[in-house]
Amino acid sequence: MQTLPWYKQFWPWFILSIPAITVVTCIFFIVYSVQKGPDMVVDDYYKKGKSINLELSKFQKAKALFLHGDLTIDNDLVSFLFTKGDASKVTALKLSFYHPTLKANDFEMTLTKNSLGAFTGFSDRITESRYTVFIEPMDQSWKLKESIILPSTDAFKIFPEYK
Repeated sequence: MQTLPWYKQFWPWFILSIPAITVVTCIFFIVYSVQKGPDMVVDDYYKKGKSINLELSKFQKAKALFLHGDLTIDNDLVSFLFTKGDASKVTALKLSFYHPTLKANDFEMTLTKNSLGAFTGFSDRITESRYTVFIEPMDQSWKLKESIILPSTDAFKIFPEYK
């Protein structure tokens, strides 16, 4: 009985294919992770920490002004109505929508005051997802924050956190 040379047999190629497939898979994932790195990583932590402290003072100011409101999102129409607090000097609001993981889904919009006292605006970037919404006047003197899940037929109650 004559045996075949090793390179013509099945088992050596099968055994060698396992580490070869592993190496190719590792190279693929390394290239993929380098090209599509996470959006959530911040390079300069010191500056980010200082800006967080400034943000906290804006939330405290909203709490001191006792600002409360209802945020309604109906298809492309976004409206905000103050229910408590003195917001008579506010002429426009900036709404920032932040997706928890996908930076491409983040967007900002401006709401202007209408004759009924509500702030309204339109956006075609609203999708069904979870967002953290920041509401602030154009002079950025105070800020409100709320986590929302879209779509929703009810108004979101926005109020400062009291502890």
